[in-house]
Formats: sequence, C-alpha cells, structure tokens
Amino acid sequence: MRYLVLTLVLLGTGCVASTPIVSPLAPDKLILPGVGSTRVQMAWELAAESFARDAAQAARLSDEAFMLAQLADSLLGPAPVAQSRDTVKALEAFNAGADALNRMSEADSLQALEVLEEAAEKFEQALDADAFDDEASRWLARVYEILAERFRRENAIQDQLHVLHRLVARNQDRHDYIALLAAAQEQQQTKEAGIAAGALWERAALVLLDDVDLGLIQVPDSAVLFAYHIRASRAFVQSDHSLLAQESLNRARSWQRTAEERALVHADSVWLAWDDGNLSVRKRFDVLLNEVAGNPGAAVEGLTELLADVHERDARIDVRHQLALAHYASGAEEHAAESMQVLVTEEPGRQALVDDYAVMTYNLAQTLRQAGDLERALAYLLQSASLNAPTAARAAFDASILLRNNLDAAIKYARMAEARIDALGGSERNALTRYLAELYRRSGDRKRAKVYIDRLHASQGN
Repeated sequence: MRYLVLTLVLLGTGCVASTPIVSPLAPDKLILPGVGSTRVQMAWELAAESFARDAAQAARLSDEAFMLAQLADSLLGPAPVAQSRDTVKALEAFNAGADALNRMSEADSLQALEVLEEAAEKFEQALDADAFDDEASRWLARVYEILAERFRRENAIQDQLHVLHRLVARNQDRHDYIALLAAAQEQQQTKEAGIAAGALWERAALVLLDDVDLGLIQVPDSAVLFAYHIRASRAFVQSDHSLLAQESLNRARSWQRTAEERALVHADSVWLAWDDGNLSVRKRFDVLLNEVAGNPGAAVEGLTELLADVHERDARIDVRHQLALAHYASGAEEHAAESMQVLVTEEPGRQALVDDYAVMTYNLAQTLRQAGDLERALAYLLQSASLNAPTAARAAFDASILLRNNLDAAIKYARMAEARIDALGGSERNALTRYLAELYRRSGDRKRAKVYIDRLHASQGN
C-alpha cells in the first residue's frame, strides 16, 4: 500500500505577555517638579481614561480567549474510547479494511470512494475493539487523509469537514491534522467559519508547543508556528474580530525569523490598525480600491458613502485620497486636483499624496496647453514644479519653455529642473542641458553657456 503524503500549504500573518494594567494613584496634591499643575491634572485625567480602555480591552481579550478554547474543544470533539479490548475482533476488522484497500486499484472513481469509506469503517471498528491498535490507527488516518483530499479537489467542503472532524477526533495530539481542519473551515467563507478556523489554528500552534514541553521534539518549527498564527489572524479577520486578529498577529511576531515574515507582519499590522480596527469598513474600502481604475464612477459613489463610516483621521485621508483619484479617473480632473491640494496642505509629509497631486497638475497643464490655454497651463505647471515629487523636474522644464521669452524666469525654472535632473530620462537630460546652454547664450553669459555645451558633449560622448 502506498503512503499518502499531504502537503499543507501555510499561507501568510506566542502570545506576547500583556502588560499588567495598573491605574495610577492620584496624588493628594497635583504637584510635579518642573511641570505645571494644569499639565499634571491633564496627564492624570488622560491616563485614567486610557487605562480604563486598556482594562476593558484586556477583559474582552480574556473572555474571548476562554470562548476560543471552548470553541476549539467543541470542534475537536471527544476522542473515541474503546469500552473493552477485543484483539481478535480488532484483527478481523483490520484485515477487512486492508482487503478493501487492496481492491481499490481495480475500482473506478465512484467505486474507489465506496472502497475508501468501507476501509475507514473497518479500521474504525478495529479501533473500537482495541484502542491500542497502532497499525489500525495509522491506516485509518491515512484513509481519512485520502478522503479529505478527494473531497477538497471536488470542492465538497461539508464532506471534507466531516472526514477531517473524524480524523482530528482520533488524533487530537496531531497539530498538522488540526491545521487541515482549520484550513477546511476557512473555505466556508462565513464569519462563523472564520472564528472556528481561527480557534483551530491557535489550537494547532498550542499542540505543537505541547510537543516541545513533552519532549517529543527538541525545537519547534518557527516557520510552522508563524504560519499557524498568521492563518489564525486572517481567519479572525474573516469573522470581523479585530482584537483576536491582532493577538494572533502578535503571536506570529514572536516567531518571525525572515525579512519576508517581518514585512508580512508589518503589512498586516498596518491593515488591522486602519480606522482603529474597523474591519468591516476596511473590507469595503479594499473592494472599492479595485474599482477606482476599472469603474471610477462606482468608486466615487461608494467612497463618498464610505467616508461617512470612517472616523479615524489617517483612514479618512486614505479614503479622500482614493476618492480624488476616482474623480480624476472619471473625468473630473480639476475637482480632483482641488481635492488633492487640500489633502497635501493637511498632510504635506505623505509622499503618495504629493506625488499624485504633482502628476494631476502636470497632466492638467498638458491638456490646457494643447487647448491653447497657456496661462492656466503655466499655473498648473508652476504648481507641479513647486512640489517635492519626481514630476516636478519635468514640470519646471516645461514651464521654462513656456517662459522662454522671459529670460530671467526661463533660467529660474530651467535651473529648478536641473536641480532634479536625476528624475529625467537620458534624452530629457540632454534636452535640458542644451536648453540651458541656449538660455545663457541668449542672456550673454557665454561662460556659463560653454559649461553646459561641454557637459552636453561629454554626455553624448559617453
């Protein structure tokens, strides 16, 4: 009989000990050397509010952890225990199961399923007669695995779950079997299945760590533990349990070893923290992100509605940013540029906002320039050139060209473009160098003109 090898693909995002919550004692007199009494009072009031929130969150986590343990126990079910030991009956049942498997190679697909189920039944009978029949236990587990894999390929999720429940009930000390059940639970794509899967992923990690405590293995596989906790976190996301998802992610962090794992934990942590962990709103936002380019009209409508449900400042800026991009993609370019101007004013340190604003204003300038509206085109070019963005060099260059009959202004913006010449392509760099030589020649500064001419020749020679 061939051995079946199942590979569990663990996708990616130890429990970090919680810091004890200790409320500060209010001093009899709110005096602190070097700090004003108003600030001291403010500190105590803010701390009291914060600690109260921390305590409430810790209580919620404690309650939910207890609930998860009970849920995992109920999902694993009671382990079957033989009431008596009948080795003769066990041997007969085992042989019947083995005979069934011997017929499988001659059976068609439907018959093979019947044969596998018959073999499973016989091996179960063998274990019911003798719970210590290790050979029957191994063969039964192997048959369960074959059946579960078959049902997985056929997308028969309920049948797969039924088989895996039977497998895990008899092998509650096998973390890999519990992981198979957790992965199957996820496939149901419901909130209830998500929290069940999360509980099972965490139980799988706990069983693996138990193997270390019991001396069955010397060192736990950090990659497997990392994967279990990441899968648990994402299963809890499926069920909209942000606190549980964050706790599992914290456990994954304690087992991260590679740069890829650290990056994954960081990305998931940022995602979970969005709008203070409002997962249902974050999921809606992710769906709308995919609409911005493909269906901008729908994105505008959806993001406008979503904005009313988003409360945290950074998250609202994210939504407003995407809303501006959706307006731009739907043809409302000037409205989009106006929105981006407000956003950049509010958050000048967000480079993504600055970059998109620079591109929008530059593209608007090109449209107006082609339409012959040179004054408005120049205004948008100057706006784009003023930003700390890659597009600024090209915008300054174009503005200089429009101003070429005003030598001082033309030189000013050409030099501005030169200061960011690394953002230009090779041909653009040569064009800018040639243009600067021309401007200085026209201004009568032949010495500087020669510097740029020599630079151009050197560049072309290379």
